[in-house]
Amino acid sequence: MTNTGSSHEMSDQFFYLQLKFTPKIGHTFTDEREVVVEVPRDLVQRKSESMNESLREVIALELAKSAALGTFPTESERALDLYDETPPIWYRDRHPIMNERPCDHEENGTRAWRIYLETPRTPPEPSVGAH
Repeated sequence: MTNTGSSHEMSDQFFYLQLKFTPKIGHTFTDEREVVVEVPRDLVQRKSESMNESLREVIALELAKSAALGTFPTESERALDLYDETPPIWYRDRHPIMNERPCDHEENGTRAWRIYLETPRTPPEPSVGAH
């Protein structure tokens, strides 16, 4: 699979991204959490009428974060300010886990899958520069 890095080569229907959350020091849970998310482009379009592509991707990221937090087991673990975030990885194609099992959380059409780090996976190649 090759990546040219241009947004127009990404899926016409979805934004695909992977988020990594690292709990800040001092919390009762310490495990890093990774989540892959599928955000419908039409949902982003409805929330961003007349915006340029870069702003749409900001909205897609916010929708993805919200859905990703919903995969965490307890309400107290779902606050974004509990985590240090690494920059998202944007993908052109679906992550393999999305075809392996149902999503862990769905929010307004945005679907999220937790990646359990004890299970090694080979993700699709990042879509470099597409964000």
